[in-house]
Amino acid sequence: MKKTIAAVIVSLLLALGLVYLLPKCVNNDRIIEADIVNETSLVPQGIISYEKNEKTYQKIYAEGKLVGIVTDMNYINQLINEKYKKYENDFPDTTLGFSEDVYIIEEKSYATFEDVDKQIVDYIDANNYLGVHATAVELYTDKGIYDIIYVKSYDDFLKAFDTFLTNFIPEETLTQLRNNETIPTPVEIGSVSTGLYVEEKLRTKEAVVSPSEIFMNESEIYSYLCYGRDDTREYYTVAEGDTLQAVGYYFGDMTAKQIVMLNQDILSSENQVITPGMVLNVRYYTSPLTVDVTKERLSQEMVVPDSPIYIEDDTLEKGKYEILTEEQIGIKNVLYRETWVNGVLTSGEKLSETVITEPVQGVIAVGTLQVTMVGTGNFIFPVENPHIICDFGCYIGHTGTDFTNLYVRYAPIYAADSGVVESVGYRYDMGYYVYIDHQNGFKTYYMHMNTYPYVSAGENVTRGQVIGQMGSTGRSEGVHVHFTIEVNGVRVNACGYLPCYLAR
Repeated sequence: MKKTIAAVIVSLLLALGLVYLLPKCVNNDRIIEADIVNETSLVPQGIISYEKNEKTYQKIYAEGKLVGIVTDMNYINQLINEKYKKYENDFPDTTLGFSEDVYIIEEKSYATFEDVDKQIVDYIDANNYLGVHATAVELYTDKGIYDIIYVKSYDDFLKAFDTFLTNFIPEETLTQLRNNETIPTPVEIGSVSTGLYVEEKLRTKEAVVSPSEIFMNESEIYSYLCYGRDDTREYYTVAEGDTLQAVGYYFGDMTAKQIVMLNQDILSSENQVITPGMVLNVRYYTSPLTVDVTKERLSQEMVVPDSPIYIEDDTLEKGKYEILTEEQIGIKNVLYRETWVNGVLTSGEKLSETVITEPVQGVIAVGTLQVTMVGTGNFIFPVENPHIICDFGCYIGHTGTDFTNLYVRYAPIYAADSGVVESVGYRYDMGYYVYIDHQNGFKTYYMHMNTYPYVSAGENVTRGQVIGQMGSTGRSEGVHVHFTIEVNGVRVNACGYLPCYLAR
């Protein structure tokens, strides 16, 4: 009896030991914990049996998640080679392989796993984890990498990169700068590019990546360099009477040159006549690159003489005047250094100036009590560093000339000649405005001021006196001053009385 009880006890102990040593139960619907199997795979895979001896298995991961356990790696490679056939026309002379997001580790187990090799390859292919060899171009700054693009041909990238740069700097100058040639200071009116700096750095490495992520040609790369990964555009269909200047003015306060830059496939010159029905891209660059270009610009500017000397003459009737010395506007050459970022002027500083023609101060004899009311008939620009963004007639119904200050956004506005302020105020379309009567048949209008004008109706003003601040009030498409000259009640082109070539 004692022997029987002892045998039973031994049997129980052996049974408990076997249960403890055996792997956890098998569920063929999913991978369960057993030896190396301690995570759920993306491809359902069961355990068929357990063997006496350990086997080495390869586990395939994608982005840190187990896809499945390989039964036959040679068969996996065979399946991948078959899938390459759909890519071999676009990517000849290469092979298809796992992308950088996929990795393989080896582990041992007593388990025999269900064969899901084909399902593993199908999953990896469907989720773009199969890739071809390409060049990875990393864009980085001191703060680290902020974007990576994959290109089929690095030569295409270099061509697209140069094309993008020549939007902002002449190709010849780009070559000179790369050859470390010195760019001379301009001696004729105009500007020259003297420096180029791309704030982001570029470096390359070989990569295996899904074909869907690869930029296939120069055109696709150029589009990325212009707009990044945002492929949305804004288009405008040209209407009767439109000009490039007006289109740029209405869409982001761009210049005609910038509109040409955005539409190089159909436009070649900022003086080109556009016809109704033409479709123009009017969305400016949102490039992942920051291209800084330094320019030196030689301009001619007016040298305004001191206000005329007014001499009271009691022999002249009240309200009459006589010019004793004809006033003459002088001319000077001024050299500026400018900074342009992706084709947009961001700052400028004066380097030097040389007077070419000295100004002559006028002398005017006026009847008693008419000292400061009479204009000279010689007008100055209403702003410093003047730049015309919309000419007289730039669009239908535009009866003024729109000026900005190249370097100061909310710049002072000056009286273009001496006279009497006729009216000031605010109107829905003109914004804050000033009208000046120059008492000699001329009147000038200044519109879209930022705040209420600095002068009052009935006040005498002298040429060059600050009368307000440039703004964008009323019906305006950006900060500027709308300037109008009226002659005997008729609005005329201000450029008939101002040297507008100095403001181009």
